[in-house]
Amino acid sequence: GFVRILFICQYFPPEPGAPAARTHEHARAWARLGHQVTVVCGVPHYPEGVVPPEYRGRLLTREQVDGVAVLRCWMFAAKNRGVFLRSLSFLSFMLSSTVVAAFFAGPADVVAATSPQLLCGVSGWIAALRRRCPFVFEVRDLWPRQIVDLGVITSPLLIAPLRFLEKFLYRRAAAVVAVAPASCDALVADGVPADRVHCIPNGIEVDFFHPLPRMNAVRERQGWGGETFVVLYIGAHGLSQGLEIVLAAAKRLADRPDIRFVFAGGGARREALMALAGEMGLDNVTFLTARPKAEMPEHYAAADVCLVPLLRREVFETNIPSKMFEIMACARPMILGAGGQARRLLEEAGAGIAVPPEDPEALAAAILSLREHPEKGRAHGEAGRTYAEQHCNRADRAREYAALFEAVTGGKE
Repeated sequence: GFVRILFICQYFPPEPGAPAARTHEHARAWARLGHQVTVVCGVPHYPEGVVPPEYRGRLLTREQVDGVAVLRCWMFAAKNRGVFLRSLSFLSFMLSSTVVAAFFAGPADVVAATSPQLLCGVSGWIAALRRRCPFVFEVRDLWPRQIVDLGVITSPLLIAPLRFLEKFLYRRAAAVVAVAPASCDALVADGVPADRVHCIPNGIEVDFFHPLPRMNAVRERQGWGGETFVVLYIGAHGLSQGLEIVLAAAKRLADRPDIRFVFAGGGARREALMALAGEMGLDNVTFLTARPKAEMPEHYAAADVCLVPLLRREVFETNIPSKMFEIMACARPMILGAGGQARRLLEEAGAGIAVPPEDPEALAAAILSLREHPEKGRAHGEAGRTYAEQHCNRADRAREYAALFEAVTGGKE
């Protein structure tokens, strides 16, 4: 049946990153399926904390994007670093999105909100309460566990209320949506009734992210000839990735002028990494700024292998980094520095090589092995593309999600 969906997510394109892409692609697909979709999000500011002039000084900006009504609300825009300012930013979004979602977003049959950050769930719950309709809580990363495991917050005074809030939202939700089976298990172990937990994995737009020729404009612009073996990390330069490990691997391969390490993206650790690469005297490393989404398939195509590193933390055992899907859809081989759920996906797809997290030795060895055996890399890339087409199509995921919304609103399954 027809469902009026109100979805709250702090991030939305033109902002880069997984939450923005997931929300945009799902919302667009729901609109195509004939549902009425409204998204409440913040003004664009991530990751640099700069708001474009056309959004400044306005409490609310209404837009139509791909058949979706987008309500962008004012928030305190902080750079993606520093716990205090980011917390203020999260809090300001909770307050403004609560007002906008409760009073300005029109009628809805179901309200969904996505975490992290957790406070987004609060405005979703209030908006649903006001409309007396079901609340669906999407948990993309297990907050607050992840920020506690990473040591971002250590104070029990902060951790306790966040844990309380997390449990509170799980209890109030008609359904809790997680993106990986391991996250579902963790939620059930945490006391969320199993019949309320649904796994809707991340997917990828297989028509947008697709294989392209290796020798392309990106290689030409950067002066990488056919002999240059490009090892690419594209994405957020944050705490979770431990990119210092990649620099340590680059140091070990410094005597191989044919192997070039490329970092593309922005984030809290970017400047420190650039400084570190300078201190280590690495001239086999290139830093590129964050790329607009439209250019990403071409950057992937220019790479010979793509890296997906994560720190060794218990919470990452349940994570599947969304860039894994992009790399597979572009038919590039990957080296994954992570265990748990991500490693299971990699092995099931046959899409690359897994190495232990935080192990520069193993990373360097895996890079060399793909350098010496290009046919192995090609086979991993093709296997990844096949797997992405069969199991990771974003349109299929959006249909599953729409069916869940129909079910919780008492519509047909």
